[in-house]
Amino acid sequence: MAAERKCGLIIGAAPWQDGRFLTPYLAGKDWMVFCADGGYANAKAAGLEPDFLIGDWDSGEKPALDVPCVTLPVEKDMTDLQAAMDEALSMGVMELLLCGCTGGRLDHTVSNLLLLEWLAERGGQGMVVDEDNEVRLLTPGVCRLEDRPHYHYLSLVPLDHKISGVTLKGTKYPLERAELSRGDTLSISNEPKNPVLEITIGSGRALLIRSQKE
Repeated sequence: MAAERKCGLIIGAAPWQDGRFLTPYLAGKDWMVFCADGGYANAKAAGLEPDFLIGDWDSGEKPALDVPCVTLPVEKDMTDLQAAMDEALSMGVMELLLCGCTGGRLDHTVSNLLLLEWLAERGGQGMVVDEDNEVRLLTPGVCRLEDRPHYHYLSLVPLDHKISGVTLKGTKYPLERAELSRGDTLSISNEPKNPVLEITIGSGRALLIRSQKE
């Protein structure tokens, strides 16, 4: 199954309404659905059928479904969400969309965003999305991004102490070969102006966060 389906939807337990925000992301691809523990409730609310279940079931009872399932110990060295990502990678599913993993506990939200680095270091790529935000990891190079779905704001949050050679095109506040420092807010609350945005990073890593979907 995974050999033909290279896109994985990783659903965590952070609650949502009905998952309609996923529609523009899921269109046009065949997704394998991984539910991490209580993420099954989110999948059910969105009308999604899980292909794989994994968790320690501290967020609810283990679903009685005829799909592959892994039960994890409560005391372990990674979260249920990371374990689901690890399973996906082991199946050759390298493009991951993480959802149901922001809000609530701040420690989980921050660590889930940083899992994008963990994923990239293992050859995968991914995004974190929720009802009102989209997060991508940017590494050195050029990222050309369609403004679709449209978000009102976009921000660059450096992960390294310094990132250099930062150029923004197609935005309200362009930059040209700028240097950004972790903890500074120069690159927060920019806005898209063109249908296609171009973001270049010379060195360092950053999170590209698009917020306030319209």
